[in-house]
Amino acid sequence: MSRGIKKFICLFLCTILVGLIVCGCSNDTKKTSKDGIKEENAENVENGEIPEISISWGTALHVVILEAPRNRVDEFKDKGIYLNPLSEDKFELIEDGKKLAVLSYMPNKGASEVATLMGQGHLDSAICSNTGMLTAIDSGTDIKILCPVHTRGMGLVFPPDKDLNSWEDIKEYILNSEVPVKFGYHSPVSAPRLVLESVLKEEGLKVTEDPNDFEADVLLVDLKGTNNLIPSLASKQVDAWVGPSVFPETAEYKGLGKLVLRLEDFPPKGKWDNFPCCVFSAREEVLNKYPEVFKALVRLIDESCKYCMENKDDASEIISEYIGVEKEIVSNTTINYTTEPTDEWLEGIKIYVDVLNKTNKFNGRLKGKPFDEVVKQAFDFSYVEEIKK
Repeated sequence: MSRGIKKFICLFLCTILVGLIVCGCSNDTKKTSKDGIKEENAENVENGEIPEISISWGTALHVVILEAPRNRVDEFKDKGIYLNPLSEDKFELIEDGKKLAVLSYMPNKGASEVATLMGQGHLDSAICSNTGMLTAIDSGTDIKILCPVHTRGMGLVFPPDKDLNSWEDIKEYILNSEVPVKFGYHSPVSAPRLVLESVLKEEGLKVTEDPNDFEADVLLVDLKGTNNLIPSLASKQVDAWVGPSVFPETAEYKGLGKLVLRLEDFPPKGKWDNFPCCVFSAREEVLNKYPEVFKALVRLIDESCKYCMENKDDASEIISEYIGVEKEIVSNTTINYTTEPTDEWLEGIKIYVDVLNKTNKFNGRLKGKPFDEVVKQAFDFSYVEEIKK
């Protein structure tokens, strides 16, 4: 055999050997990669069975309904649905003995923060004002409002020395005033402000927000936050203010105001009993992915509403400790915790929608839409309807 042929055969065999080594290494890599993917998929399946859902509520009376199951584990175990605490901010959601999810609690400073976090995908669900969620939906965030969490829970407060005890007294006081009576509110699209303005206009009184309009009967003043409600009387910034519980009750308890009218006392009698305020909402992405979890969460909220209404003394103790006021103040509120979206409640939502359109708070997909389309886009009551069957 010639030297050239030997050299060719040698090179050929070396090439085959290198190819086999490379293939072998490649197969090992593929095998390792496939095994890793299998392990990851197995882990994802396991995590998918017990998802972690972020949920948020603040420190206002209107939004703290889940503090009851958070603090009364045994009582809710007897109801078949409860929160099993893992830490200060993590809880297992357990229904009928089955672990459905781990809830990760996040505090919030209000509906604006909630809307931002949901829009960024950093928060899955929350209890907050309906207007915050409606404006978020309008701006393009895919959220569904699943149920109310309460009605009532607001009041009209005057200085403690005012001899006013009814709506008739208040109306007479307004008509006898030589200058517009100044009523304060904490937020332009809040329930207290909307109710007050609606009542004043229905009673034939002229309402303005222009401080130079001296022909008006009432001047509405934006106090820019609930923390400014109580001090506004002492500083004479306003003649009265309307706000959410527990602020009216706190003002009266501390001698800094007189709670003259509660929401249910506004005319006409009975009209405002089921007026909306705060709601439970969730991002559609997680809602569609884990419907059983959210059905259970709605059930838990419903059971908590019942517990708080049937055990008012204990509920007052739980809530007062959480929001940082005296128990007597909470006990003196007439808030009605409920998940029932009644026809009257929906009529109240329509009032909000009309105002959000008129004030140009809607600039997106809800702007100018018929109310039935807004309801279809923003609400999903199937969960609360299912648990009440």
